[in-house]
Amino acid sequence: MALPPGWEGQAQERSVKLSGPYFPGQQPSSCGHYYPDVLRLRDEKRQDGTFVRIVDCGYCGRYELPLDVQALDRALVRKLNKKGFDVGASEEELPEIRKKALERLSSEAADKKRAFLVLQSILQEAIDDGADSIELERVAEGLEVTFMFGNSGIGSVVADRALEGAIIGLIVERAKLHNKPRGVMDWTHRGKSYKIRVVEYESFGESAFRLLLRKPRRKRA
Repeated sequence: MALPPGWEGQAQERSVKLSGPYFPGQQPSSCGHYYPDVLRLRDEKRQDGTFVRIVDCGYCGRYELPLDVQALDRALVRKLNKKGFDVGASEEELPEIRKKALERLSSEAADKKRAFLVLQSILQEAIDDGADSIELERVAEGLEVTFMFGNSGIGSVVADRALEGAIIGLIVERAKLHNKPRGVMDWTHRGKSYKIRVVEYESFGESAFRLLLRKPRRKRA
């Protein structure tokens, strides 16, 4: 696996030795390090009735975290009450788990960067061409991107499935659509700021998106 720029020469105990955070908003464990450097070995219920999580940190070693039973999944609590423990990963598995997780995170970061560049290109072309809106729908061939000019449209397809998911994820993130179907995405193009209205809707059982580049034209009386 290739090291991200600036990390050359830092590989020591593992093929890639990073310190996190590995994505925006990621929260550290109590030792200050992040998943996948910090991995769960097992959860236990002690004889005094308390619950603890035993974790392994690639930097700090093994340590315990007290668990709040009220915040735990009920199925996990039942298992701990019955068996006394729940295994997350064995020590032998830790190096491979960390390696695969770091590779996945690196790939996701690369996909997100590519998604930004592709979405930037799509928006730039649509704005320069004077499109009213952009429709994005999943089709058999990939992600169909259609520039709408009134009732007419010109379409193309992004065939890369990983890139398709990353573009949709970026739109959802930028427009804050996690719990709502409408939002606004701020975007800068040629030094000018745009507030692009985004609408999520259903098309053939799949989420589709409409990016409104212009205010709707008022109908003449």
